[in-house]
Amino acid sequence: MVQYQEGSLEAFRALYAHLAPDLRRYVRFLMRGSDAADDLLQEAFLQLHRSRAAYNPVYAVRPWMFGLARNVCLMHRRAMRRWATIHAVGSDRLPDVPVPAAVERLADADAIRQCLAELPTDHAEALTLHHVWGFSFEEIAGMLGVSAVAARARASRGMARLRAELERLSSSRR
Repeated sequence: MVQYQEGSLEAFRALYAHLAPDLRRYVRFLMRGSDAADDLLQEAFLQLHRSRAAYNPVYAVRPWMFGLARNVCLMHRRAMRRWATIHAVGSDRLPDVPVPAAVERLADADAIRQCLAELPTDHAEALTLHHVWGFSFEEIAGMLGVSAVAARARASRGMARLRAELERLSSSRR
């Protein structure tokens, strides 16, 4: 990132190659599979470019970039509400996130993704940021604008609800 701040195009390409795959899944998750996800990913990288001078090298780039992507998604949602053009995303569109290892034995990947999509957004977001992308609760707190305790509680509640729903589905199929 420091090299990119100094104007290196190669440094940007390396950053993009390293961050884009996980950010794409994160943005698709936040936008519940919306067709706008790829555009919002590009908008997040544009925000990175615009705010690169403000980046403090003391902090890790990855959580900072996830925070930028989250803010881009929130701004998009607000704009959509303001212009009253929100269209409901069908329940057949599942979030494009990997399955957390802590629940993968409980059901098939599509069932897990469906249950994950039905969790409250704040719980699902904290859960996936921690269990899928490996962020610490302190990093998640910075991205979400909450305390580390609140981030941990959201992830814990999300995991508990996810497990309960998956176990309910499993027992109903027997």
